Amino acid sequence: MLIKNHDDKIIYCYCCRKRTLFIRRDLHNNSGVESHCSECSFVWFEWQNRAVEREKEKWIEYNELTF
Repeated sequence: MLIKNHDDKIIYCYCCRKRTLFIRRDLHNNSGVESHCSECSFVWFEWQNRAVEREKEKWIEYNELTF
């Protein structure tokens, strides 16, 4: 069971496609690692999530201007 720390956050993960806890700890409970999804079978970082959101915004803007 994961316990939410003050620097952890719950956001939508585009990899496992659900709202999950993004943590800043590794498997040995050491802090300071990059924020990553606690549910994914492989490591999915918060920066990857932000990149998907930026691309999604670009496509929404493109489609609004085109159609």
